[in-house]
Amino acid sequence: MKTYIFILSLLSYCLFTPAFSQDSAPVILNQLWKSDTLLRTPESVQYDPQGKRLFVANMNKVNVENPDGDGFISVLSTDGKIKTLQWATGLNDPKGMGILKNSLFVADLKDLVEIDLKTGKILNRHAAVNSIMLNDVSVSPKGEVFVSDSRGHKLYRYADGKMELFLDDPNLQGPNGVFAEKDQLIVASAGSGNLWKMDYASKKYTSWAMTNKTADGILRYGDDYLISCWHGEVYYVKPDGKVWKLIDSKNPQVNTADFGYIPQTKTVLIPNFYKNTVTAYTIK
Repeated sequence: MKTYIFILSLLSYCLFTPAFSQDSAPVILNQLWKSDTLLRTPESVQYDPQGKRLFVANMNKVNVENPDGDGFISVLSTDGKIKTLQWATGLNDPKGMGILKNSLFVADLKDLVEIDLKTGKILNRHAAVNSIMLNDVSVSPKGEVFVSDSRGHKLYRYADGKMELFLDDPNLQGPNGVFAEKDQLIVASAGSGNLWKMDYASKKYTSWAMTNKTADGILRYGDDYLISCWHGEVYYVKPDGKVWKLIDSKNPQVNTADFGYIPQTKTVLIPNFYKNTVTAYTIK
């Protein structure tokens, strides 16, 4: 009986534990700077190429069940200095962000909030009907805004002034990170660590790589990807599914939430959530 249980445990480990490459990673991350601790539960960073600045989404008090309106967006310089702590206010639990034309789109609990890039004023709140906790945002090359609902196992799409349900599927296992490419949507599962490739037209998807639970942000680096896991990990992933771990800060309990990226300087910007900081790394 003990042998049988051991075999089942071993089989379960092999099936559900991600296999990471043991050879040296193709890149390394070197810390460049760390922001001040005036931020309040920063969950996401978005680089603004027009203004050459960083937007940071501050959840402040985490309150999923009851919207509290204490969330805000900060503006940082690209060297980590806080320029405006509360640039946009009146949000609930702001998380993922994306820029489309002259607006910053923010996933804010049950709404996709549209903010004027120049003034920081809220232009509109696009309700995601029947959502529970909106999480990440990604703007496609076509100008569509995709939003994940981690607790509702849903994906939403905003286009042509309309917010609509794109997919409702519990098998996505807590979709968190989304990354909208030309021919496919990449989705990261917070529940399992699966990375899904999804076809826009058919909405069929397949798992092509595995990181770890709490998979959060997705970045494109050349032909490859970087994936952050909220509990304190960053992974480098090849299109063929080969995975390397670049950061592991779980023991010091430094979270690695939904990160941003400055392509010109190859700088990765990681919000550290409960540490109230953003840490920047250069990719080499």
